[in-house]
Amino acid sequence: MRCFLKKYIIRSVTNLFEKRAIKATFKDGYHRLFPYVWLRDCSLDDKTYVISNAMKGRLHSMRDFDVNVKPINFRLDSKGKSLLVEWPGNVNSRYEPKWLRTHCPGSKAVREKRRQIYLGYECIRLWEDRSTIESRLKRFSHQLFLEDDKVLHDFLKAVCVDGIAVLKGTEYSPDLRNEVLWSIIRRIGMVQPTHFGETFEVCPKPDASNMAYANTQELPYHTDFPSLQDPPQLQMLHMCKKAECGGGKSMFVDGFSIAKKMFREHYDEYKLLCYYPLEFIEEGFDVHNIKGFQDKEERVDFAMVARHKTFNWFLDMAENDSSDIQELYDALKLFTKLCYLPENQLIFPLESGDTVLWANTRILHARSAYKLIGTQERERYVLGCYFSWDTIKSRIRLIRRQLKLPEDQEMV
Repeated sequence: MRCFLKKYIIRSVTNLFEKRAIKATFKDGYHRLFPYVWLRDCSLDDKTYVISNAMKGRLHSMRDFDVNVKPINFRLDSKGKSLLVEWPGNVNSRYEPKWLRTHCPGSKAVREKRRQIYLGYECIRLWEDRSTIESRLKRFSHQLFLEDDKVLHDFLKAVCVDGIAVLKGTEYSPDLRNEVLWSIIRRIGMVQPTHFGETFEVCPKPDASNMAYANTQELPYHTDFPSLQDPPQLQMLHMCKKAECGGGKSMFVDGFSIAKKMFREHYDEYKLLCYYPLEFIEEGFDVHNIKGFQDKEERVDFAMVARHKTFNWFLDMAENDSSDIQELYDALKLFTKLCYLPENQLIFPLESGDTVLWANTRILHARSAYKLIGTQERERYVLGCYFSWDTIKSRIRLIRRQLKLPEDQEMV
């Protein structure tokens, strides 16, 4: 306890004029430089920020901000618990030691901690093997998810970390299907619409335009909408009615984990799949931008793992040898083979009333084959929708703030 307190007590402050910074030394020996301009910009006085229960907003703008500002005076308060700084313009600032310690610029430890809090790539836990992910897979009560904000928080956080989580529900009357789905959606937040609309159904249909509706055979591993400029980042499926004759199991594989294994064990094939531009076309053509910032091709590690059933080699043929095509197919075959290794797959049945949410740009999904009953009311029936990470992580941050959870970190 004493070590914890020392960590957040400032022992001394020193003016380093040549570095335009104040050096703070804490009682545990840790020290850090805090630039003048950064301290002034982060001042929580009422001339710099408006802070209320309704909002937090910056009052000063870069147009009027003096980036060469320097303090008139500074000192520790009488108890040595806070740094007090007097600035030009009759601005007086108070910086709590814990806030300084957890926000200091240039600190690797602070940066890593904040990235964990923000639930970025640093928080991702890759699937190591089947037994590990089966033991890690988080399952939550559907009813508690609807009633308890902490359960909602833990469910969404599990999706951020492991890429997937499940709600365990119970079977209910068919006339309540949409009502149940939307009760889940409202707890999470705004859906990401597609040309299917805000929600969609997955069930056998005559004259189907999508393979998921066309037959009951096994669907191969895929991610949804990989050809879009901005594909849906998360997908949710709610099992209204499971297949009565067995089958129809949900199948998942961690694309990021497969990519990492290829990087370590099959680097040449990994490079081919990462760096060769491909345009995916099933029929006709889609007009979409495959370029990134300033018309440069984007290459982002772990941005999205995707595989269409069919594709056309359409781009940059003048720059590539046609013999590369065979190597590319070999690499795609290897990636697919790794996806189907038993140790890399997570396969389980969704019972009627269950829901699964997963990261569409990370986790590839598939479905095992099943048999039709012959009666529409008894057939397998699934409802689904898409979300963005912005929606998920915003909900997590709000719950952390409302429940005052340890992971909450005030920006100001």
